[in-house]
Parts: sequence; structure tokens; C-alpha cells
Amino acid sequence: MRSDFVRVVRVASVVGIVGVIGAASRERPVASGDLRLRNEVHRLRAHFDSVDNELRARDVAGLTATQRRHRATLIGWLREYRNAAVFPINDKFAGKQVPFFRDSRGTLCAMAYLIDRSGRGDIVDKVARTRNNAFIHDLADDAALIQWLSDNGLTVDEAARIQPSYDGFFPESSNHVSSDFAIATMLLGGASMAFSAVNIVKPTVTGEAAGVLVGAASIINGASHLDGNRGTKRVGYAGIIAGSVAVATSTFSFIRDRSKHPPGSREARVSLAPSIIPTQRFYQLGVAGTARF
Repeated sequence: MRSDFVRVVRVASVVGIVGVIGAASRERPVASGDLRLRNEVHRLRAHFDSVDNELRARDVAGLTATQRRHRATLIGWLREYRNAAVFPINDKFAGKQVPFFRDSRGTLCAMAYLIDRSGRGDIVDKVARTRNNAFIHDLADDAALIQWLSDNGLTVDEAARIQPSYDGFFPESSNHVSSDFAIATMLLGGASMAFSAVNIVKPTVTGEAAGVLVGAASIINGASHLDGNRGTKRVGYAGIIAGSVAVATSTFSFIRDRSKHPPGSREARVSLAPSIIPTQRFYQLGVAGTARF
């Protein structure tokens, strides 16, 4: 009787530890780089809102019908560009506001976007290749660009207003992995592999049950982060693999051990079920398990 109680307590302790680790791994504080990027997007959207109002308020009576039509189309495209909120990132000039016709990821600035969408990608390619960080006023000697502005009913000053500068900072790598998630994956993955080894070398019912529980928790922990960046996904897949190995080896060990003992000589029951674990700030999906030996 006492041995049954001790074993149940041990397994319950494992479940408790798994729940705490899994919950902690879901807390994703906003990194400083992410916060700066959000602020930059907010600033640029406000800039384009202001420019949109200025462009629409201008008296265009002096323009031809074709120029007015093209101008209205460009203003509509600029609104779409603003709403998409995919802007260049200044990852080359830290601490400075510098324009980019095309950034290192291939993202176009507003003026480059309008020119490219109108079918003049050749102008964009030339500027990006030769004077990628120039202000529009510095490009006033580019005959093709000036002609394009005239054809579309825009002045050089208006084009300069459309073109923003971008705050220089180096955003976090696309491979950045949350420290909480990395630690949780290391603990759960390490425990999974440890139980896998134990259940192969010297299996016990307690070890088999714990291996299944920890492995399942490692799988859930990894799967719940597959919506992250590339680095986070890789760590998540590693946790899923480690957990799958633990579940497989522990289950195989349990079945093999049961086949060696008549039902009356060794009675064991292990049950697993999904569980919602409440925390202070959210609810965490986890695994609840009970075992009786």
C-alpha cells in the first residue's frame, strides 16, 4: 500500500513540474527590438496618413486629365502600401534616420513601391543599385525619375514628402529563440532522453509512466511554438522529436514488461488526458496523468 502511494506521488510530482515548465515557456515578453519595430511601424503609418491628406488637398486643376487619373491611382496605392505596413528596415546605419529605396530584404520604400507598381521597375533597380540611400531631392538629376513624376502628376517636393527616413536599429534575428522556451525545451527534452535511456536499460513501471508523461509534455511544448520564427520552430521540432522518442520507448518498455508478467503478478494502470492548466495570466494546454502500480 505504501509503495503504491509513494509511486503515485512521484508521478504526480513529475506532472506538476511539467505543468510549471510548460506554463513558463508560454510567457513571451516583448523584446526590445520587437517593441522598437512596432513603434517604427506606427510612426510610418502616421507619416503616410499625413502625406495622404496633403496629396488629396492639393489643387490639381492645372494638371491634365491623364495626370489627374494617374495621380489618383498612385494615392490609392499609397493608402494600400500604408495599410500593408511592410516597410524597409534600416539595418545598416544604427542610430541614424536614413532613406532606403530597397532594404536588404528586398522591401521597397513608398516611392519605390509606387514606381515599381506603375511598371517602371527599371527606375527602381537603377536607384537601388547606385543611390539606394539618397533623398528624393538628391535624385532630381535623374531624368527618368523626374519624367515619371511629371507623367503621374507629382512634384519633386511631393515625392520627397512621400519618402520617409527609417530609424537605424538592428532588429532581432529571425532565428531568435525565447530564453524561457529554450530552457523549457532543454529540461523537457533532456528528461525525455533520460527516461528513454532508463526505460531501455533498466525499466520500471514508474519510469515508464514518467517517460510517457514527460515525453508528452515535451511534444506539447514544442508543438505550441511552431507558429514562431525559424529558430523557434527548429527548437520546437527538437522538443517534439525528443518527446516522441520518450513516449515510444516508454510505451514499448511497458508493453514488453507486461508481456513478461501475468496480469495477476503485476497490475499497473496508466492514464493520460489533455488538461487546461490555469495560471495568473493565461491558460496553458498540458497533460494530466494518473498511475497506479
